[in-house]
Amino acid sequence: MTKTAPSSPDEDIIALDPKDSIAEGGERWVFLHPDYPQVLIKVLKPRKTEMFDRWWTFGHLSQRFLPASRYRSTAKQYDEYRRLVMENLFDPDFELPVAHLYGFVKTSLGYGCLTEHITDGSGGTALNLQQRIEAGTFTEADREGLNRFVERLYDISICAADMGPANFVYGHRGSGRPGSNGAPQWVLVDGFGDRYAITARTYSRRIRLRGMDSRFRKGKKVRGLRWCSDARQFEFEDGYRLIT
Repeated sequence: MTKTAPSSPDEDIIALDPKDSIAEGGERWVFLHPDYPQVLIKVLKPRKTEMFDRWWTFGHLSQRFLPASRYRSTAKQYDEYRRLVMENLFDPDFELPVAHLYGFVKTSLGYGCLTEHITDGSGGTALNLQQRIEAGTFTEADREGLNRFVERLYDISICAADMGPANFVYGHRGSGRPGSNGAPQWVLVDGFGDRYAITARTYSRRIRLRGMDSRFRKGKKVRGLRWCSDARQFEFEDGYRLIT
């Protein structure tokens, strides 16, 4: 994965190969930026209607009649990112709880979204909550820190779209960024933004809080950890091998 030598502005693109991705979901590939280790590139996978076995599937119908729905989540993330920044514009101590978004870049796979890379102590990609639970390295202190982070998300009433464990990452942010204190912290790397057609959550704190309750309750379950709706916090399930 290398940056092509530009001979004209139109050729100044980043060459990417899907086999070099560091993560892959149903809709996107995730790559390390070849020039900036603190930045990731997220690229939508190409998709055509003939890829679906049945024409009446949701994927086929949305691709055919609502192609913009595929990048709606990215647009809504930027809307929420902007809202959080604007509401705290004059607070120098405010630290965004979500991954920073840096715009877009042209790649050989199409335009990619530039986003903050959360790293572990050695500079590699930090594990997400689901990976840490499954690896058995999640401690009681980690759980307490995670719940403090969740409390902060409620304090600022984030627009929640997917509060699944894969979207919570604990690590270092701002690697190489001036002013970074280097201390590890929890970051919501995905799953934020008001994705509904009627964007009431964007303008109502009360609706955002109700939406957070719903998204946490419906988030993907991972064995060993459960969401307690009444307390608005995560708890260990009975039988989880607690690391001390």
